Amino acid sequence: MTDSALATALSYAVPATYVVSIGALLLEYVALRLLRERISHRQGRASVLSGILAFGGLGLANRIGFIALLHLAWAHRVTDLGLGAAAWLVSFVVYDFMFYVGHRLGHEVRLLWCFHSVHHTAEEMRLTSAIRGSAFDFVYLPWFFIWIPVLGVHPSIFLIVEAAARIWGVLVHVHPRFVGRLGLLDRLIVTPSVHRVHHGRDRGYLDTNYGEVLTLWDHLFGTWVIEQQAPDYGVLKEVDPGDFRAIQLSPWTDLWADLRRAPSLGLKLRTLFDAPGFSHDGPDTRVRALRRGD
Repeated sequence: MTDSALATALSYAVPATYVVSIGALLLEYVALRLLRERISHRQGRASVLSGILAFGGLGLANRIGFIALLHLAWAHRVTDLGLGAAAWLVSFVVYDFMFYVGHRLGHEVRLLWCFHSVHHTAEEMRLTSAIRGSAFDFVYLPWFFIWIPVLGVHPSIFLIVEAAARIWGVLVHVHPRFVGRLGLLDRLIVTPSVHRVHHGRDRGYLDTNYGEVLTLWDHLFGTWVIEQQAPDYGVLKEVDPGDFRAIQLSPWTDLWADLRRAPSLGLKLRTLFDAPGFSHDGPDTRVRALRRGD
C-alpha cells in the first residue's frame, strides 16, 4: 500500500465508524418496531445522549491530542514495519490485546469502573446499548493504545484498525432476536452471543468475555464463558437505566462517599484501586467474593 492509498483509506475509515454505527442503530430500531419487539425508549434516549458525549469526547480528544501523541510515539519507534501485511497484523493483534487489558482493568479497578460502568447500566441488549458510554471515556481509554506506533506501526494503520474494531464492537450489541449462538464462531471471535454474556449480571457471567474481536485472550487468561441461559443485563448496584444523570454521575458520587468514609490513606487507596465491591466497613461484594459464596 502506498502512502497516498493509506491516507485515502484513513479518510474513509474514521467517519465510517460513525456512519456505520448510526446506520445500523437506525435499521435495528425500525426492524424492532416492525417486529413489535418490546424495547425501552427511556433507556434508548439515555444511551443515545451518552453516546453523543462519549463518542464526541473521544473524537475531540483524538483531534486535539491523541493523534499527535501517536505521531510522537511513531517518531520514537524501535523499528519500522512499513505499510505491508506485517504492520497490519501487528497493529490488529496488539490493539485487540490492549483492548482486553483496558477492558478488564475497567472491571477490576474501582476508579476505572466509574468510567466503564456507564456502559453496563443498560438493562436491554440492542445497538443503542453499544454507544452508552461515559462522558469522560476520553480521559482514560486512549492511553492503552497511543504507544503502539513505537512497535513500528504507522499511526494511520493503527487508526484504521481501531476504527474497524470499534465498528465490530458496536455490531456485537445487536438485539438477540437477530443473532443467536453461532457454534464454533463463538469460541473463536467475539460474537453477539459472547458479548451478551459479558453484559450479564448473573453470577456466572460477571467479569467474563472481555475481548473486542478475538476470544483468544479470554481463553488464555481464563475469562471466557459460553452463553447458556439468557443473561440478566445491568449492574449489581441499583441504578435507573433510563436516567441519564444517574448513570453518568452515580458511580462518581458513590466513590466520593466511600473515599470520605475511609479512615486512612491506605483504605482510601484500596477504595480507589481495589475491585468494585470492596468495602472496609461493610460486606465484601467483589466478584471473587460473590463467587466464593456460590
